[in-house]
Parts: sequence; C-alpha cells; structure tokens
Amino acid sequence: MESPEEFARQVGYDLFGYALKNGDGIPDADCRGYLKTIEAQIHRSANRARHSMNGALIAIGIYRPALRAEAIAAAHRIGKVEVNHGETSCKTPDAVSYIQKALSRKKK
Repeated sequence: MESPEEFARQVGYDLFGYALKNGDGIPDADCRGYLKTIEAQIHRSANRARHSMNGALIAIGIYRPALRAEAIAAAHRIGKVEVNHGETSCKTPDAVSYIQKALSRKKK
C-alpha cells in the first residue's frame, strides 16, 4: 500500500478491502490511519491506485461500524474520485452513496 509502484499499491488496497470484508482482524486504529492516508493521497495517486483506495474507503465504511461516520466524512471531504477506466462502461462509485446502498441491503 506504500509502494511507489501503481500496481503494487492497487493490489495492497484491494487486499486490505478484501481482508476487511472477511473480518481478518485489522485493528480499527490501523483502519483509521489508512483513512487519513487515503484522504491525503487519493487525488494525487496513480489511476489504478486511486480506484483501489476508493474501494478501501468504501470497505471501511461498510465493514467497520465504529469508523463508518469517519469514513463517510472523509468521503465527503475527498469528493468525486476520477479514474480512467479506458474504453469500458465501468464507473467509479461515489463512496458515500455506495456505503449507504450496501448498508441498506445488509439490513434486508
């Protein structure tokens, strides 16, 4: 996640999100630190890393109830995350909307 290499950062943040989803015991204090890093670095990070950082932000908001408000506040401060998906119909999700939508599905 700290690598200067775009693909290494992408994989690091993807694995972090996967670990959160699967309850792999990452302490909330570590997640809070990653929230700060994401907020500070997302807009100046490489394309694929930005996409995965946005996904990690979403994962914190969904899978860490104690940090949900902090994740949503960070997402508001970050704003729209621009990712070039090339010649595809893929879109970068808005973190706040995605977190809220995922939580509403979990309640059902």
